[in-house]
Amino acid sequence: MYQLERPPHLVYAGVDEVQSANIRTLIDYWRSKCRGDTPPPRSAIEPSDIRPLLPYLVLAELSQAPLEIVYRLVGTAVAKAHRDDFTGRSHDTVGSLAGSGIEDAYRRVLENGAPSCGRTGLDAGDGSWIGFEYAILPLSDDGRAINKCLAIECPGEPERSA
Repeated sequence: MYQLERPPHLVYAGVDEVQSANIRTLIDYWRSKCRGDTPPPRSAIEPSDIRPLLPYLVLAELSQAPLEIVYRLVGTAVAKAHRDDFTGRSHDTVGSLAGSGIEDAYRRVLENGAPSCGRTGLDAGDGSWIGFEYAILPLSDDGRAINKCLAIECPGEPERSA
């Protein structure tokens, strides 16, 4: 069997480039919880408000210098796509994300306090890759420092808007 090349990690210039309707829905919801330019706290996110998106969501805790990402919650569709429920684990232990560039997206969120969206691939474990579109949205419990992120992964080809 031959090794397929990993899809390139594409970082979108802005959230307007997002193709997935699920991601657009989450971004709109997140914006409704922001306080001006300040990202919302985790407590502002009410799972019952976004029930259809829950399988695609990831809640991560972040710390800087050095960057550390710990996945506190991984939705069922994400775990299925990764063939691994990595809830409670740090980013560097998730083999399917190795080399995906997603850690750079989290770093951008920490540095800019703004969403990061794009497209990348995860290692399917059989020499192939599963492409997915993502958005990483900052959360700030104290209104200053980004300490968590609400992320969404939509595996497969992006849905095309009409």
